[in-house]
Amino acid sequence: MCLSLHLFASPQGSPASPRVLHKGFFIPSKCWVNIRGGYEGDFVFDAQMQQDQEGSGAVDQYSQTTNAGIATINLLERLDLYGVFGSSRVFAQWRFIDMAQRVRNAQMETLHHFSWGVGIRAILIQHCNWSLGLGGRYSASHNRVGWLTVDGTSAPTNSARFRWSEWEANLGVAYHIDLFTPYIAVNYLDKKAILNRLSFFVADQAAESDHFHNRRPVGMNLGCTISTGKFFFLNVEARVINEEAVSVSGEFRF
Repeated sequence: MCLSLHLFASPQGSPASPRVLHKGFFIPSKCWVNIRGGYEGDFVFDAQMQQDQEGSGAVDQYSQTTNAGIATINLLERLDLYGVFGSSRVFAQWRFIDMAQRVRNAQMETLHHFSWGVGIRAILIQHCNWSLGLGGRYSASHNRVGWLTVDGTSAPTNSARFRWSEWEANLGVAYHIDLFTPYIAVNYLDKKAILNRLSFFVADQAAESDHFHNRRPVGMNLGCTISTGKFFFLNVEARVINEEAVSVSGEFRF
């Protein structure tokens, strides 16, 4: 936990999440299916993106904030199928070379807009307090650009749009200790974004659109789930290497 506070792909949660809660508010514990609901906040400080196609080089800054609700269907306390629906906002800063071979600096921030995701978590092997789990998730959003500047001068956004999508797969191990279930996982992330519908240059080669992609596909998730096993759990997760991010989530079992 101390390491995760100093380190920052979409949040995946604990590999042991399907079996953390054994009792809910309404659905009997012996029922083979149960439902959970809750909140997820994801805060990306550096997505470590680079420009594709129209540009070259690393993006100086790419941060993203998402606040969402989460709904989960659990099967046999071994499999989670979940959906995430909320609001996302992106800030990015990058450089490009114009037609006069001058280096220009661009900054952009989107408005908050609807974002969504679907995912799966499954416990592959369970032995005593150990759990080995596999997970995957796809997330996307289509944001309007709130403001954009080039070399500090405001540029018209008109109908400019910023679209991003990402999918992630991970394999991790968790260990249950009283109230705590710490875990560590390896993830593979593919994150893409495009800024388009502009009437001026924002990339090399006099392009009016710019594509972005994450530089490092492989990363690590570090986290811990806190729960008594009844009704509610709280999860804190950090993601490192392929991006710097932290997420906080909590779910109730009905």
